[in-house]
Amino acid sequence: MWQDTLIFAGSIVAIASLIPTITNEEAIVPHTTSVPTLVVLSGQGLAYYSLDLLGAALGAAAGLVVWSLIAYYKAPDESVLDVGRDRLHESTARVRSVVNGIAG
Repeated sequence: MWQDTLIFAGSIVAIASLIPTITNEEAIVPHTTSVPTLVVLSGQGLAYYSLDLLGAALGAAAGLVVWSLIAYYKAPDESVLDVGRDRLHESTARVRSVVNGIAG
């Protein structure tokens, strides 16, 4: 199928465009970009595979590998999860102070 070949070729071009991000030691890609991309590529890969577009599914899988590397190695030092955890601790502390003020 020509569509399979075209989608696979597009995946290769998209992956090639990520090489500068991977090789740049100063590049930072937040998890708010990489994680949704991983989710979308996973869904696309499954959809392509279910349609017997094996080349397109392979391209999505290759993109998944590259974006996984970016998510792991290029995340900021203070990742989204760390920021969320810190905000949760701050909110919990505020709730405790309010409860202690009411009870005390």
